[in-house]
Amino acid sequence: MKHITTLTITAAVLIGALRATAAPQPNVIVILGDDMGVDSVSAFNPKMGLKTPAIDRLANEGMSFMDAHSTSGVCSPTRYGLLTGRYNWRSRLKRGIVGKWERPLIADARLTLPEMFGAHGYATCMIGKWHLGWHWPKKGGGTTEKMGEIDFSQPIKGGPNSHGFDYFFGDDVPNWPPYAWRENERLLGNLTAQMKQGAMIGVSAGPAVAEWDFSAVLLEYGKRCADYVRGRKDKEQPFFLYFPMPSPHTPIAPGGKFNGISGISGYADFLVETDWAVGEILKALDDTGQANDTVVIFTCDNGTSPKADFARLDDAGVHLNVNWRGWKADAYEGGHRVPFTVRWPGHIRPGSRSDETIALTDIMATCAGILGTELPANAAEDSVSLLPELRGEKRGKPLHDIVIHHSGSGHFAIRKAQWKLLLCRGSGGWSPPREAEAAKKQLPMLQLYDLASDPRETENLQAKLPGKVAELASDLAKAFRDGRTTPGPQQKNEGWPNTIPRPILEKFPQLADPNIKS
Repeated sequence: MKHITTLTITAAVLIGALRATAAPQPNVIVILGDDMGVDSVSAFNPKMGLKTPAIDRLANEGMSFMDAHSTSGVCSPTRYGLLTGRYNWRSRLKRGIVGKWERPLIADARLTLPEMFGAHGYATCMIGKWHLGWHWPKKGGGTTEKMGEIDFSQPIKGGPNSHGFDYFFGDDVPNWPPYAWRENERLLGNLTAQMKQGAMIGVSAGPAVAEWDFSAVLLEYGKRCADYVRGRKDKEQPFFLYFPMPSPHTPIAPGGKFNGISGISGYADFLVETDWAVGEILKALDDTGQANDTVVIFTCDNGTSPKADFARLDDAGVHLNVNWRGWKADAYEGGHRVPFTVRWPGHIRPGSRSDETIALTDIMATCAGILGTELPANAAEDSVSLLPELRGEKRGKPLHDIVIHHSGSGHFAIRKAQWKLLLCRGSGGWSPPREAEAAKKQLPMLQLYDLASDPRETENLQAKLPGKVAELASDLAKAFRDGRTTPGPQQKNEGWPNTIPRPILEKFPQLADPNIKS
């Protein structure tokens, strides 16, 4: 068992606080879509052209944050932030994602969202996509990060069960091997087959169980989530369910009745099926009478991927790339502006919307507030509770002074009120202009936008407003230096952020690693 002393003491304190609280604790469900920007929800995008009735229902019955952001433009960094309340670039992951066969990203001693719930007496369950690394067992003992050395018959540790989940059913990444269901720390079935590279878009070669069916994955997860909710009926112990979906990320594999349901494309079908899975959970809550006692949070890990084929969707009247610049992986808004809706009957005004700038890191402090507990000083350093906004409390200042964005290639952007500073020449990700192209065009090394008047990020104001650029650069440097963006004692990053281009460091030396002498 990991960090027994620290965790046991923390658990004892938190459970003691729980027993002293008279009010019953609500169940909490966090649903995380994959590669699905804010324009993929019909309630938020009149031009969408498809309907997402289940997610729309959450928006109609809860509060939607219209300026919500994943902490990164790609998958695993945001998952780290959601489960820890901490920006991923404070960890070893300074750019990109956790790779195939890589070791765990979350440190053993770091408090996670399910650990916090477990310490308060909750049952904790995860069903879906992990993508945060494992301790892959090596043949003959030890661990390895090389596929050919892995003993898949042994327990695979370092995953959800090692970080606070009582039960786990799912996979690492649907388009990566091994292609097999896994339950807790064991693979189910024998890896007697080999998946071919490119068997579907985005699929990598590797070991698989015989006749692995990509189209069965989301169907299975939706059913299991609903079954879990139904199984909690009449149990005194509250539950926390985390459902990181595999969709509509590649492989685009709509299953059963959803294959062809839209009449548009496989991607559109998969988006419809994604909404269905959310609806299955809501139906299970309704059928078991648990809806009024359950907080449901729906959000997504980053913006929509170009694998959606925007041109084909546009031709069919489905517009997922019209309101914001860029897409998945970018520092532009399309890379990280995501849907974020919270439903809690009797506590949140139905159909309400908020323009507060928030991030997925805020889920942890919000849940701590729901539990009525204080987070330790060395946990959730970038998490702010949304409860004041959810409860409609009047405040004299924004929830966040700043929110920091991070692209797939590690380029930073910082948001403060309506101002957004990008530390890159182009998108910082996949949409044009990419960084190499932007450099050839000799575009400025910084971009400053006023999102209040220019939400599409079309007019770069960096040359006109050097004072605002310097202010935001200083704010970013302080966030690096303090190891946090919330009040509290200074914390240590796991290495200084190291992806800032040299010309920017020369212009703003306060952003440079203080441990490296120039």
